Amino acid sequence: MLNIRINFTVDVKKVLRVIGALVLVSTQMFTPAHALPAQTSKEKVVTVSLDYLTVNTTRTDAKKALASTYVKYFDAQTIAFLTEYSAGKSMTEWKCLNSLWSHESHFNPKALNMGSHAFGIAQFLPSTWGNYNVKKTAVAQLQIKYGLRYIQQRYGDACNAWTFWQRNGWY
Repeated sequence: MLNIRINFTVDVKKVLRVIGALVLVSTQMFTPAHALPAQTSKEKVVTVSLDYLTVNTTRTDAKKALASTYVKYFDAQTIAFLTEYSAGKSMTEWKCLNSLWSHESHFNPKALNMGSHAFGIAQFLPSTWGNYNVKKTAVAQLQIKYGLRYIQQRYGDACNAWTFWQRNGWY
């Protein structure tokens, strides 16, 4: 005769934890969308279509994006938009800047005009780099910073610079 003995022990605490977790997960999965808390942000979300992507952001999120370690992977046009928008500039001013730098360099930080030797996104002449005490660089974020400073000091804003460019073909 064969005698088999089976010992079966149950850890009640573990079973209760598993049941509790399953209940929590199942209630989250089946919560109707209207019962979820609404996102109430007082900031306006803007949507802008750039050459390579469409950006939906607020001013706070734009500042966070520029401060993140991932900013080095953004294209120059995106960095320029985020910089302008986070600084409180209007969408009209962004459109002027976008038109200006699209015509000048297509936002290419390595753009070089062989005739004038203008370089970068803002197409600074060699003398401009020196006059504004900035080091010539191919880093898009720095070029945008320097270009915006140049526009602010010389024209007041990007729309004035764009108007000047339309009349003269340079700024």
